[in-house]
Amino acid sequence: MNRRKILKGIALILVGFSLLTTFSVTRYVLAHPNEPLQQNIASWARNNGMGAIVDQLEVWLHNEPPAVAPVDTLALVPFDTDPPQATTTLPTDSATTTTALPPENTAPAVRRPMKATQSCPAPTNIVTTTLAPGETTTTTTTTTTTTSSTLPGETTTTTTTTTTLPARPTDVEAVISPAIKGEGAWRAIAKVRKEPMIYATSIRPLWCYGSVVATMATYDPTKVRAALFNGTEIPGGKGWKNTSSIRGAAVRSLIASFNGGFRFEHEPGGYITEGRTIRKMRKGYATFGIRPDGTSTIGIWGEDMKPDEEWASLRQNLPPLVAENKSVYASYKEVDWGQDFDNKVFSYRSAACVRMDGLMMFIAVGKVNIGMLADTLVILGCRTAMELDINGTWPFFSTYSNFGKTNRQGRTIDTRMGDPDRHLNGATKDFIGLFDPQTLKPGAVK
Repeated sequence: MNRRKILKGIALILVGFSLLTTFSVTRYVLAHPNEPLQQNIASWARNNGMGAIVDQLEVWLHNEPPAVAPVDTLALVPFDTDPPQATTTLPTDSATTTTALPPENTAPAVRRPMKATQSCPAPTNIVTTTLAPGETTTTTTTTTTTTSSTLPGETTTTTTTTTTLPARPTDVEAVISPAIKGEGAWRAIAKVRKEPMIYATSIRPLWCYGSVVATMATYDPTKVRAALFNGTEIPGGKGWKNTSSIRGAAVRSLIASFNGGFRFEHEPGGYITEGRTIRKMRKGYATFGIRPDGTSTIGIWGEDMKPDEEWASLRQNLPPLVAENKSVYASYKEVDWGQDFDNKVFSYRSAACVRMDGLMMFIAVGKVNIGMLADTLVILGCRTAMELDINGTWPFFSTYSNFGKTNRQGRTIDTRMGDPDRHLNGATKDFIGLFDPQTLKPGAVK
């Protein structure tokens, strides 16, 4: 065989491979028309064994730190709701407001209430105070009862601790001054029977990186029923009750939904739902847990969440970022926080936590590295926090119009988020749905 024939054969193979690849990519993109093109191509590549290439490209694309100069707009989508009600501020130390010297080679200083973190340490000429995060309102009742015993006069003391969750989260004090109108003020964005179910706000959480914006949503885990839904790719498979979209009787009772965790090739930990163990639980990993009654929590597996307790669904995503309101991510030096081993990848990230006041909170913030994300969660009052999905429009939180009807429309809370109807039309990745337990029909979700 001469050289010309060999080259011709190689060329035909390359052309054929290119055509097949183009056809496959095009088919995938057309199957997900509401997702960004770059995100679709990245997902296609990961599904076809090219995840390492995508990871490296993301490292190159997201290696520029956020700007220091403060932005003058927030990311919270405007909602047509009642104005925020007055709230009693929980006791905090007074913040020291002064002119801070910015990091070297940055924009001119602005007057900021100082909040020192690992990402934004206080300049040496600044005296700082710690702003106390939200506190839990706890009532402890001690009763003494006399019981029958072989020992005369023996008594048993029973201590009952009851945690009362606040009706509305306490407004978040702005870190950067002057504050943007509405910054840190919680607004009711979803109501059921005129009662607020979801509150949201937006804030610039890091004093030395004023371009970083976080948007948060909170809910009372005792007032909504949570359910884990299974994407077509993550976890994939068939036979799910909670499929890749919210449908049927569950649609009428839907209040909100938000994204789950990493793809499985990033070793996020365990995944258990509907009686099936897709991935084994890992001790010490942050865990989003849903009990049989639909109440939800976030804890650390093997510590404050145990396998001998009853769980309907469990979703892990790496070790905790925050524990006891302290940043702990640096304790896990070998963990891949989305290819961010050295705090050099700055992207749009999401997380969830149990706050100091007991409410559950979803957070989307960008662009930040893993350390900035952890610091943001501490500032926002998280007790235990876990990272969820990152990059592109994967961070996602949506509420829904027309409660009680079948024609629901989604509305994302952040301008950087994607298709608001993603969880109604079908999602490739797992997600959490929040429902009204009073109207949700038995068996509508699992």
